[in-house]
Amino acid sequence: MTDKERVESGASHPAFLKPAGPNLGLAPPRGETAPRRGMFSSLSHAPFRRYWIGLFLSNIGTWMQVVAQGWLVLRLSDSALVLGLVGFIGSIPTLLLAPLAGVAADRVDRRKLLLTTQLTQMGCAAILAAATGFGFVSVPLVAAVAIVNGVANAFTMPSHQSLFLDLVGRQDLLNAISLNSMQFNLSRVIGPVIAGLTIAAFGEAGCFALNSVSYLAVIAALAALPRLSRRRAGSRGAWVDLRIGVRFARRRPLIVTLLAIAASLAVFGTPAVTLAPLFARKLLHVGPEGLGGMLSAVGLGAAASALFLASLGDFRRKGEAILLASFGFALSLAGLGVSRSYALSLAFLALLGASMSSSASLINTLLQTSAPDRLRGRVISLYALAWLGLVPVGNLQAGAVAERFGPAAALFVGATGIALTLLTVRMLGGAAFDGERTVRPTAGG
Repeated sequence: MTDKERVESGASHPAFLKPAGPNLGLAPPRGETAPRRGMFSSLSHAPFRRYWIGLFLSNIGTWMQVVAQGWLVLRLSDSALVLGLVGFIGSIPTLLLAPLAGVAADRVDRRKLLLTTQLTQMGCAAILAAATGFGFVSVPLVAAVAIVNGVANAFTMPSHQSLFLDLVGRQDLLNAISLNSMQFNLSRVIGPVIAGLTIAAFGEAGCFALNSVSYLAVIAALAALPRLSRRRAGSRGAWVDLRIGVRFARRRPLIVTLLAIAASLAVFGTPAVTLAPLFARKLLHVGPEGLGGMLSAVGLGAAASALFLASLGDFRRKGEAILLASFGFALSLAGLGVSRSYALSLAFLALLGASMSSSASLINTLLQTSAPDRLRGRVISLYALAWLGLVPVGNLQAGAVAERFGPAAALFVGATGIALTLLTVRMLGGAAFDGERTVRPTAGG
């Protein structure tokens, strides 16, 4: 039986579980345990360091565009419904294309694929800058650009996350994912602040133009990466490859459990951030400044937890840490539903950000180290589908509950949904985490 046939049949075999694949001369040799080098150990890998810096600068620009695009749509339409629809349209491609994007991540050069998606998004930002600056922008144009951006994002996620293991190796993978989470959340704090100043001085077009320029940083980092030479199994077509990836994930209890938790957090947890303006207005009775503080608390909590995870190194018992972080997510939602104090709500929002960031990083790490290299992109695409693709579903259910029963009820439903998922996982699938302590496949050649 070939390795490919073992994947298709779901059979386990020692050779299939052996760590393999490239480390670009950056990761420790197989069988060796790297010394714990501290909070920023993954940044000692020069290619990853350049990529991380490029991502940070690019994400600041992306958050500037998020703020400017929302402001522009609201200015053009004066409709909250239209604003929500544009955001929903932009997220649909992830829901539809994430699995195929995972196949692409496993079949093509990830570096070239990422260069293509980043150049596409750079062009989208330039189009918005020109359209806004020269006065021919419209809501349909913004929606069309949002769809193209959504397609690019769908194909970015699996290749972007799968690239980390290629650049830093297994020992520094959690550190790299945690530091990536930190830069993303810091950019979420910094980008909107710069966007507000830029809109006031130059209008929305200034934000779009700066975002377009910011892509140069990550494009340059990707162009400078060493060639990712890997042995690839022959393909039988995209749909066959997709079925192989889904079959592999379905027959691994650990992967099924992780995806179930990720889906629960996406549907019941993340709407708390989306509906933050509603909670600010209806529960805490604060204005835009108060809302800014609430969102900053989420970002700072996430960044702090990411630094803490990065400092731990490649520790064991990550499964139990995921359950603890997810429980913290549920607790923060319940606390927000009860609190009517702004200061106390900021504390719960910081806990929410920390729980969201740490659970996402840990789930991502375990998924990547539980899949062979040839299937890593497809497994990560299922994570993208669960974590990002289901967010619109979560927003719809939370919005419906809030509309009918009030914003506090939406938070309590979210807390209850996560708690029930964790209880079910603990009762039915808790044993799946036992394997992650001993079985640590990373690649499959």
